[in-house]
This record gives sequence, structure tokens and C-alpha cells, in this order.
Amino acid sequence: MSQRISWSDAPALQALIDAMRDGVAVISQDGTIECVNHAWQALAVENGGNGKGHYAGENYLSICRKNAQQGDALAAKVEAGLKQTLETGADFRVQYPCHTDTEKRWFELSAVPLELNGARYALLTIRNVTTQELARIELTDAEQNTRNLSAIVATMPDAVIAFDLEGLITSWNAAAEKLYGYQSGGMVGQSIEMLYPSDWPRGASDYIAEIIESEIKYFDVVRQTKSAKLRTIAVTAAPVRSASGKVVGVSTVHRDVTEERLSEQRLRSVLDNLFAFVGVLEPDGTLVEANRAPLEAAGIKAKDVIGKKFWDCYWWNYAPEIQSQLRQSCERALAGEIIRYDVPVRVAGEHLLWIDFQLAPLLDADGVVVNLIPSGIDISERKAMMQALKTSHDTFQDMVAGSPFGIYTVDADFRLAHVSNGAQPVFENVRPLIGRDFSEALRIIWPESFASEAINLFRHTLETGEPYHAPSTIERRQDRDEVQAYDWKIERITMPDGRPGVVCNFYDLSERQRYDEHIRLLMREVNHRSKNLLTVVLSIARQTSRNSRPEEFLDRFSQRLYSLSGSQDLIVQGNWGGVSVKALVDSQLEHLGTQKQGNRIRLDGPKMVLTPTAAQGIGMALHELSTNALKYGSLSVPAGTVSIDWGITDNGKSFWIRWVEEGGPLVSPPEHKGFGRTVIERMAALSVGGTVELAYAPDGMQWKLTAPFGEVALAGGAELIKTPGDV
Repeated sequence: MSQRISWSDAPALQALIDAMRDGVAVISQDGTIECVNHAWQALAVENGGNGKGHYAGENYLSICRKNAQQGDALAAKVEAGLKQTLETGADFRVQYPCHTDTEKRWFELSAVPLELNGARYALLTIRNVTTQELARIELTDAEQNTRNLSAIVATMPDAVIAFDLEGLITSWNAAAEKLYGYQSGGMVGQSIEMLYPSDWPRGASDYIAEIIESEIKYFDVVRQTKSAKLRTIAVTAAPVRSASGKVVGVSTVHRDVTEERLSEQRLRSVLDNLFAFVGVLEPDGTLVEANRAPLEAAGIKAKDVIGKKFWDCYWWNYAPEIQSQLRQSCERALAGEIIRYDVPVRVAGEHLLWIDFQLAPLLDADGVVVNLIPSGIDISERKAMMQALKTSHDTFQDMVAGSPFGIYTVDADFRLAHVSNGAQPVFENVRPLIGRDFSEALRIIWPESFASEAINLFRHTLETGEPYHAPSTIERRQDRDEVQAYDWKIERITMPDGRPGVVCNFYDLSERQRYDEHIRLLMREVNHRSKNLLTVVLSIARQTSRNSRPEEFLDRFSQRLYSLSGSQDLIVQGNWGGVSVKALVDSQLEHLGTQKQGNRIRLDGPKMVLTPTAAQGIGMALHELSTNALKYGSLSVPAGTVSIDWGITDNGKSFWIRWVEEGGPLVSPPEHKGFGRTVIERMAALSVGGTVELAYAPDGMQWKLTAPFGEVALAGGAELIKTPGDV
């Protein structure tokens, strides 16, 4: 039976755990808390526990069992996990919330086996992981917001183009492809000046400098499409800032206003030909002069209006509120103010015509107002275009607002009107789609009971305007054998034709759940591998210091860390999927120099992929062997060589790798056993569950590692799998 440790005689262990930032307790086989560190004591006090003895000497398993009997599920789970660690040596880990009235907190409890004097203990660690959990939650929210923004940008009717401070394009949406004719894949990374006409007087840097100085900037430019057509573009630009507030690029919205600007030019031409309202008023508002265009438009004669108060003339006297607005404008203009607003005026046939109206004071040399000058131009076409654009924009905005993923609309005739990219998978078996009767579409996808229920809900919202929200709907589709879960809501909106419709916003709950689980899996994997790597580094440091003089420690420890780093680089490059044997050997021999590798080291073996654990252990052994050969073995003399080969035996059940030195100095067994020998014998074997044969033959040292194939190679064995380092 193993001798139980007297913890009062183990100051080194107590000092070690006291140096740890996490709360640590050592648990004996019967569950007794043998010792705790300072951080554990602080946690006990902070959480209202045993502030005197901090539970040292108490039975932790009994405490957990007592709480479990009172309905504490976490206590039951911890008790079972701790028992497994003490009985079988298995690691145990659980994360749990521990919120207070003022803050949210999460902790991680882990138990790992600790072998001391032949007895198994459990090293229990409690770590505050609140920062990591809040970061994960924030990351999840940020990613969702990014996806939402990307979906909005992708479906915007206007071209959205972003570029960095060098003018290189970083984002190019579908509307930009349609406007300019270039596909996104060919434009990202190109200069924004690709769109500039050859004779355009300004460069991208000029615009970037102006945009950085302002939060938002509006301007018109002429740009060239792929087909060499010139278009007038209204640009809205704003700087893009990093999280720190630094400007890192520019985001622009491009709208083709060629036709709109041509219309405005035509209106200007009309105005130049006096087809615009121009008049002269006395300071009291009496009309004394009017050009021909407004008279002809209204179908009246000059005598019908000249000498009248301007607000009493035919154009304005159809509505008292319009007359009142004009009278007040005259008073303000008389005080020296320039007045401008859009207003409908009456023309022939009792029709109303929208004009851009301006009223300005005319001053004499002394600055005294001597007349008021009214003018106006026809903007009916622009108004109609703006109203249509606003209706379209509002419809788009209503579709996007509040929807985290898929969007579709149903019009007043109960037909599908719009289906976003995110909603397409739901309707993949409904063809034709746009314009399809919505009832038919739902009955194709869903069983009758749910389809009828949904149809009634949509019709109710369309008729009454009452919204509906289903936070979790789980149904089996009728068109394919698959269960889907959605959070969806419907609301009544105004469609582009002015009639009511229904918009449905939804997202796939199952996809979100799979994503959350994937994040948790990645976090566990990173945590596990980090702990393993830190354990290896700690072991290397201890053993190197134990077997080195102080002046040698830094050099030896650094070399071994470089070896471990080389293996780790290959593991990361392979996405933790494995490392080829040849790539591993090459990385560990790199410090020998290309001449020694090329002329004096021979490699032979099949292409195969090692597990990350095997690569780490074998890589350290290869480093020690090569270092020893360079200092004392065959590579320490000009004629010496090394052969490294590997293969598979026992019908694919065993893997072996061999190191053979020849032509070096006479070899004899070393007088003492250092850390290097521990690595090539024990650590290499333990890492793969294998055995090592080490022979000090007079003509050169020989080393061979044999291990079960399943402990060394990834699934696929010696198949020709291309991995980092393979040619």
C-alpha cells in the first residue's frame, strides 16, 4: 500500500499551488481536502463559505453528496466526476454560472489526477472564466450583427462599395455588379480608379482626404461601366473606423442618377428659355411683373394677376393654408431672409404642379429691400421619382428591420412578392416562386394542419394589421423528410403599389444551436491542448534545469523549446489534423544545416500522417538524437552519416521509426543518464504507448521506436495524404 503524504512535510507542493492564480485544492482518495492554496481561501471567503479553515480537512465528496441530496444537480455532477478522477485517473471539467445580485459570473471546475508517492490524488482547480464567457457572448452577438449587416448590404438596391486608404476595393455588393458590370471576385483588391473616366481630373486620394475630414459627404461624379458607358453617380461617402476609432477605409453608396440629372438639366434649359416662374413683387407683396411661362401654364392673362397681392393670385388661392404660408414668407423675405421650399401651385385645368419655390429680397446700394423676387421651377417629375424611391426604400427597410435572417413578403392578392436570399432554402421546392399563391406554396412545404394554421395567421395579419410572433416552431416538412425549427414573426406593411402586404422575418434555430455547440467544442479543444502543451514545457524546464549547469540551462532549454515549437508549427499548419513523418523529421533536423541534411542524412519511409500527440513526442526525441549526433556522434566528424527510416509492420498493426549512426567516433554507453536520454527513451515511448530499443554499437548509436499503429497515425494510415511539408 502506498504511503500517505504528510502535508505538513510538503512545503514545496504547498508553495507551488500557492503560486497558482486559480483556486486549487488537493483531494485524497477518500475525498478529504488535504490542502488548499491562497486563491481557494479567497474564493471561500468571497462566496460566503468556510472562512476559517477554508474546508481543509473536510470531505469534499460528502459536501457534494449533501448538496446533491438537496436537489443541487451541479453538486451531483461534481461528485460523480471527482470520483472518476480518483478511481480511474480520468480528467473532469465542468463550467457553471455563479451570478450575484450585481454581476454575472462563470466559473470552471476541473479535476486531474495527481500521483504522489504511489498514491493517486485529485488536483481540483476552480477558475473564474467570466471574461472568456462574456467575450464568447459578445463575439456571438457581433458575428450575428455582422451577418445581418452583410445581408442588408447584399440586398440593397444601391451599389455599396468600400475601399481602404490606398483606394483598393474591399467590398462590392450585387447592386454594384449590376450597375458597373464587374463581378465582385474581379473587383475586390482592384483600385477604385478603375471606374474613373480616363480624363477625370481627380484621384482617389483627393476624395479619401475630403471624406476623412467629414462624417458623411455627398457629391456627384461621372463613372465608367465595364461596357465603357459613362453614368452620372450620386455618391454618399463616410469614413470606416476601427474599434479604436482609427480611420481604416471608406464606405460609399453609389446611385445611378444619370436620368435624374438629365431631367434636371432639361428643366434648367426650360428655365433658361423662361419656361419657369419669375416675377417681381413690391415690398408689400403686390405682383408687378411676371414672365410668360407661369401665365401660359395657368391659362391666364397678365391683367388677371398684375396689381394683386401675390398670395391672392390664381396659382395660390386654391388653399387658405398655402396662401398663409406665402404671406408669412413675404414678411420674412422683407426682413432680409431668403425663403425656399417645395410647394404645389395651381395650373390650367385645376391641376396642381409641384415647384421648387424661392423668394429672395432685392437690395439697393444701401442694403434696403426694394423688391421681392419670386421664382420657381417645375419639379413634378423629380417629386414623383422621389416618392417612388421613398416608397421602395420604406418597403425594403420594413423587410429588413427586425429580421435576423430570412425575409419574404406576401402582397394584397396573397401571392409571394419578395423572397430574400436567406429565405430561399425554405422555398427551394416551390417553383415558380415569385407570384405563386402563398397558400399553395405553404401546402407544398408543410403538412395540412400546420399549413392551414399559418395561412389563417397570415390572412388575419393582412386584414387586421395585428402582428404575430412564434418564438419557437418545430415542424416536419412535407416536401422532404426533415424537422426544422424557426423563430418567426409577421407584420403588415405597405407594399410598393400602395396596398397592404405581410412581411415574415425568421431565423433557423437549429443552425444557431449547432453553431453555439461548435464554439463550445472549439473552446474545450483549445483549452485541452493548451494545458497539455504547458505541461510539456514545464516538464522540459524542470528536467533541463535538473541536468544542466546554470550557465548551460538557457541554451539547452531554448533549443528544446525551438524543437517543440517546430512540431507545434506543423500541427497548427495542419489545422490540428496531423503532421507528415517527413515534414516532422525535416523540421527537427533544420538546425543541422542544409549541407549535413543533404549529404549525410538519408531518409526513407512511406508518406503517412502522425497524430499531434505522436508528432510532439517523436519530434522531441529526434531533436535530442540530432543534437547528440552533432556533438558526440556520427555528425561530429566529416565522414559520419545518419539513416532515418520508418514503416509499418504486423499487417498494419505497428508503426516503427529508426535512427542509425555510422562512421562516427567509437561509441560506448554513457556513464550517466541525462534528460536527453529520458526524452528518447521514456518520453517518446510514453507519448505513443510504445517501446524504445537503444543500442550503443561501437560503430554508431542505434535507436528504434515501435508503437501501436492506432496510437501514432491518423485514420487513413499510410495513405498518400498531402500535409504540410510533403512535396
